[in-house]
Amino acid sequence: MPGFKTYDSNGDGKISLEEFQAHGGPVKAFHDADINRDLLLDADELANASARNERVSPGKYIEDAWITTKVKAVLLKNDIMKGLGVNVETSRGTVQLSGWVDTPDQIARAEKIALGVEGVKAVRNDLQAKP
Repeated sequence: MPGFKTYDSNGDGKISLEEFQAHGGPVKAFHDADINRDLLLDADELANASARNERVSPGKYIEDAWITTKVKAVLLKNDIMKGLGVNVETSRGTVQLSGWVDTPDQIARAEKIALGVEGVKAVRNDLQAKP
């Protein structure tokens, strides 16, 4: 969500519905944010609306858990990766791989496998090859 000054195009310290909509804000979001129902948003109301908008919904947690499960399953099915201690965690579609593998090639392979799983937006590869 853009900052308060972006929405407050006339500089009066309040955001009207028209100003909000001019920057792509949906009507429902405006009315939800307008806590005091004066048909204007002040900086606090916009900040609260932004904070609510940033929260992760329960569906996101379920989606992340599903991605983690899929990545683990694909890694276990792969002959090169089978039996290795690769930890998988997912947050907002970003998969983090950690643990130890036997070779640097396995590090790259695990990342490639994870990136191929539906729903994965990015991979943070913290795998390390055993010395």
